[in-house]
Amino acid sequence: MLFREIYRGIRHGCQLSQLSESICSHCEEIAENQTVSFLGEIPSLRHALACDVQAAYDGDPAAKGYDEIIFSYPCIFTIMIYRIAHELQLRGIPLLPRIMTEFAHSKTGIDIHPGAKIGKNFFIDHGTGVVIGETTEIGQNVKLYQGVTLGALSFPKDETGNIVRGKKRHPTIEDDVVIYSGATVLGGDTIIGRGSIIGGNVWLTHSVPPGTKVLISDPQLIMAPMPKLVSV
Repeated sequence: MLFREIYRGIRHGCQLSQLSESICSHCEEIAENQTVSFLGEIPSLRHALACDVQAAYDGDPAAKGYDEIIFSYPCIFTIMIYRIAHELQLRGIPLLPRIMTEFAHSKTGIDIHPGAKIGKNFFIDHGTGVVIGETTEIGQNVKLYQGVTLGALSFPKDETGNIVRGKKRHPTIEDDVVIYSGATVLGGDTIIGRGSIIGGNVWLTHSVPPGTKVLISDPQLIMAPMPKLVSV
């Protein structure tokens, strides 16, 4: 089954370039080799996902056990699909990795591009609205909350005005970082140093050194008595 899906992705690109509808033995050979190569990575994928489950258990006091996390947490579903898709992306498999992560996005509201690099012990609490861009790099033991965006500050263009693809345009998050809900971190040159804490609703477009806490000042609250209702 995996071979068939990998073949379809490779063959699709071949058909676009050759305008041929017939079965391609060259594409079949590539798909077979890539399938075998991917299967060899399953033990390391299992280990990485076990670390992610452990991170969820350690990071969420509401978790009652590992089974609950595996079967019900949307972040584990999304991270599992991302890690598989990322391995396929590393092997140059077209189309399929993005289809997989967008499927997870549609189910959970968590958008992780298969090109992002994410270390072990990764946890997204709640998760809805999280966006992790293609060139994002995330270290180990990182925790995100809902609504976090790790995005691009701008899109560089060439002399003809077309977007330059493949450049580093999303931030780097080092080990042991926590980013709270609603925070937005943008830019390929932006590095969040190890052990930093980024508070909720922070808008950040420049690097911060290791061990930094970044917060916004408290908003001014206005509290006034409600007007009395007049009965008619």
